[in-house]
Amino acid sequence: MQERMQLLAIRTGYPEVFNRPRRSTPMSVTAVVPASSQLGSSSIRAVSRDSSYPYHQRRAPEEMAEFSRLCEQRVALTREKEIQVQRQAMAAEQERQARSQLAGEAAPAQAVQRLRERRDKQRRAAEAELEALVDQQDSSLEAMNIARMLSPRFQERMEFAPSVAKYSAEEERVKQLLSSTRVGSYYQ
Repeated sequence: MQERMQLLAIRTGYPEVFNRPRRSTPMSVTAVVPASSQLGSSSIRAVSRDSSYPYHQRRAPEEMAEFSRLCEQRVALTREKEIQVQRQAMAAEQERQARSQLAGEAAPAQAVQRLRERRDKQRRAAEAELEALVDQQDSSLEAMNIARMLSPRFQERMEFAPSVAKYSAEEERVKQLLSSTRVGSYYQ
């Protein structure tokens, strides 16, 4: 790294001070002031150009004020654009939140509707399959038996009606007899 810096200093024509290796102590500070023959040669030249930057022109106060004003305009325009972008982002976020809230309020009703439609569609498909199967049967007795087996609409419904009323003394007696291990007059 040190060699590269030295080669760069030699190529660019920096003063001899930069070509020397640096001291290793941190307290050593060297001030380098390049001797310029242009400073004393012409006072007009010194006013029009800065000696440390020979290729840069010195600006008049009016030009500097104009540049400052243009810079402030650019900064103000940039700030305005940033504020506008932030407002647009905030408006988009609020709109998204409003849409999600409306969707959240309507979601349960839509879910119920979708479930109902799916159930109806499955029922219609099952009935169509059953009708196709029943149409393939030769006898109506076989068709009715298949319909009773497969379709809940044609199933026989039976309900058990107990002869003993619930929560009665007879029901307690039946429960006691069924839970005991006594058969007749003998115990098992």
